[in-house]
Amino acid sequence: MKIKLTLDEKYREMVEDIRSVNNPNCSYYMDSYTEKIEALTRSWFDSGEIYEYQVKVIERIHSADEIEWIEHKYNWRLKSDKFRKRYIGIDILGGVLFFKQPEAADNMTESELKKLLEDTGLPFEAFEKVEADD
Repeated sequence: MKIKLTLDEKYREMVEDIRSVNNPNCSYYMDSYTEKIEALTRSWFDSGEIYEYQVKVIERIHSADEIEWIEHKYNWRLKSDKFRKRYIGIDILGGVLFFKQPEAADNMTESELKKLLEDTGLPFEAFEKVEADD
């Protein structure tokens, strides 16, 4: 049976760490990634924080044949404080706009922002990601 997982990008470091060894030590990963493993345990099983299910989460990640990543969306803003309108967005015709308030900006993945910046002369490195709730 082929195991395919679809996970949020925020789990990438943990998943790569778990998959990098032949036989994962479950207690090490539960200590190192407590919050993330508990979040996955709650989303995959109706068990809350039961140890056996947390071990199953680690084993499932380790034995997965394929992992598909879902990129997280962020608000993006210019790193410099010299700009009054710092948050980036998209107008109705697909052009680049800047807003003073983060709630007016568009939520975008990193790849969406890079695509938007193509042919604008604006470097990706000039922007920083901000959680959409901030």
